[in-house]
Amino acid sequence: MRFFRSPKSSRLFILGLDGSPLPLMRRLIEDGDLPNLGRVFETGSPVEMNSSLPDVSAVAWTSINTGKNPAKHGIYGFVDRKPGTYSIEVMTAAHVRAKTLWELVSDAGRCAVAVNVPLSFPPQQINGVVISDFLAPSLNKAVHPTVLLPKLESIGYRIDTDPWVARQSLDAFLEDFKRTAEKRAEAVLYLMETQAWDLFMVVFMETDRLHHFMWQYMEENDPTYAPKFRNAYRLIDQLAGRIIARLRDDDELIVMSDHGFTTLKREVYLNVWLEQEGYLSFTPGSEKGLETMNGRTKAFSLDPGRIYANMAGREPSGTVHPEACSDLIDELAAKLRGLRDPDSGEPIVRDLFRPGEIYFGPLRDRAPDLLVLPCDGYDIKGTFDSSTFTGRGKLVGMHKYDNATFLVRGRDLTVEHASVHDVLPTACKLLDLECPDGVDGRPIVTGSDAR
Repeated sequence: MRFFRSPKSSRLFILGLDGSPLPLMRRLIEDGDLPNLGRVFETGSPVEMNSSLPDVSAVAWTSINTGKNPAKHGIYGFVDRKPGTYSIEVMTAAHVRAKTLWELVSDAGRCAVAVNVPLSFPPQQINGVVISDFLAPSLNKAVHPTVLLPKLESIGYRIDTDPWVARQSLDAFLEDFKRTAEKRAEAVLYLMETQAWDLFMVVFMETDRLHHFMWQYMEENDPTYAPKFRNAYRLIDQLAGRIIARLRDDDELIVMSDHGFTTLKREVYLNVWLEQEGYLSFTPGSEKGLETMNGRTKAFSLDPGRIYANMAGREPSGTVHPEACSDLIDELAAKLRGLRDPDSGEPIVRDLFRPGEIYFGPLRDRAPDLLVLPCDGYDIKGTFDSSTFTGRGKLVGMHKYDNATFLVRGRDLTVEHASVHDVLPTACKLLDLECPDGVDGRPIVTGSDAR
């Protein structure tokens, strides 16, 4: 099916490579691994981009898609507490409290396509197409309009790679990576030809999965898996090349990621530390979790690095008087700044933020009381089931806040370092679309007629 589009409309294609840092992209381009993306990079002025706080994809892409910080769009992590309870719920598009770019385009009477963008499930009913992200339980619940479902099924479209495969076999994961990326690109090419789109946005989550399970091998030039890591990127470049070849010369193109990556040295389990320090306590004999915390609990943590005071009047069984919360957070912050790797002695915490320092908007009451930004290599976890303060699992790569990628083909940028909040205002400018009020970024391309 096709949708009406004015022939005078500007068109914008956004190619998202989840978690691909600019330093890595430059290195692979210099080494000749990314010839197609390399040609695009030569035309513009790519810059590093700061991610969201925290720098997880659910928060980062929602900040990108809305141009707003979590206190305005409402997403502080992949999971959050149900209001007034200690129960946890997964965040979806239904929880986002700001219009996304594809909704803005649709509201303007133009056609938008969004494929695999995090927190696009359930798919919004827009003028155009939404194929949801990995939160969708099945493909038949991930597609709007549903008339496209038979075609996607015939292609063999896959919502996501299988992380459990990677935990069993990296070689099997790489085959899964290849199949998933190829099917995603096939669907994108089909939609580019059959939809009269003004905005087309696709995110390849496959790169993020690759980094989590293979980044260290690439960094350390592992003789077996470093070449295979590069081969995976060569495939992404080939697929990107096919997509870019379908664009018109006057189409705008953004290539970007939502956060960077670095080698994971240790996972850090904040709830274990809080329990060891006497701030967190559970009902004896129960399985540890938010719902089994007892009356001695003063603070608890959720992924990634979100610390909440167990505040009376806010939490169901809060024990800390609101007037005492500030002192409690100060006390926790002082101790956290002193955390060291028990083996190497390296510092674990890079910075700490109170909500009033980084969040601005009507939903700030949902924010953590303290956010921990770790030093590179220390992945802050909110698990309750570890018996040790630090550990390491199958993951060898972790997110990094400050070296994501942002590039606009054929255009100079007005900043040396971008923010995820700048993406939507910039996209609106490229689309000749009115930017909504209340965004936290600004357009960062040169004038609308400059190329």
